[in-house]
Amino acid sequence: MSSAPRDTFADYRARLDALGFKPSSVRGQNFLLDPTLHRVIADAAECGPRDLVLEVGVGLGFLTRELADRAGFVVGVEIDDRLHQVASEDLRDRSNVALVLADALGGEGGSLPESVRVVLREKAPKDGAFLVVGNLPYSASGPLLAELACFETLPDRIVVLVQKELGDRLAAKCGDDDYGGLSALLQTYYVVERLRSVGSEVFRPRPKVASAICRMRRRDSASSWSAAQRRAMQLFLRSLFGKRRKALSTTLTEAAAAIGARAPTVAEPMQKRRAESLSPEELVLLFRLTTATG
Repeated sequence: MSSAPRDTFADYRARLDALGFKPSSVRGQNFLLDPTLHRVIADAAECGPRDLVLEVGVGLGFLTRELADRAGFVVGVEIDDRLHQVASEDLRDRSNVALVLADALGGEGGSLPESVRVVLREKAPKDGAFLVVGNLPYSASGPLLAELACFETLPDRIVVLVQKELGDRLAAKCGDDDYGGLSALLQTYYVVERLRSVGSEVFRPRPKVASAICRMRRRDSASSWSAAQRRAMQLFLRSLFGKRRKALSTTLTEAAAAIGARAPTVAEPMQKRRAESLSPEELVLLFRLTTATG
């Protein structure tokens, strides 16, 4: 099914005005209007008729339509009840779309809420991929991506539109100024690509910053990690990078304690290194050594 022409943004504004909606900068409610970019994002996800897509931040459902044309099923999450109402009305004829009114980080400890998990379990593909796609709210992008890295089912691919600064961090290499704990965490499980920059002129209202489209493809080695191990890795990295400029001789004991382990004995050259100088592969080895210590 190909997408029918959508109403103009002026029409949507009139409908939203009638509902008393005003875009919230806190919630990052900047609508991506360029249909070409909706297609670019959907195409980058490479979703097929057997795949399940989780879309975070449905907004007015522009990207949802493109995903529904390609995927087996789309589960969309929207936090704003007025946007949810408008998108639900427009997408009511799409039998392969379920929209959930929820905060994507509203579950226990900032996780995906149970209302979303229930639908994902119900629609889980038997022989397809699980993908996450979205124009993410800027304030929630980092925490959401960190949470997805610990989710019970690790997504096969993630394609997101995020603030350019975060996109630079996601793709940064060790030694880069932008390299941090989130970079290392996601690169442990994914090959991260920063596909293209997106200017503010294609949004309404216009954000004050540029954006970037990033794609993450799951590594084969990621299948060896259980959800519990990925959660422990997140805590380990958060502790190490909390004092990123201090040597491991100072930070490793605290990081080990964060996951209920004892700091391993490492050679003196390693003790002098800092978290920000370690590649994801080196950090994985350090984590494995730490968990083996018990």
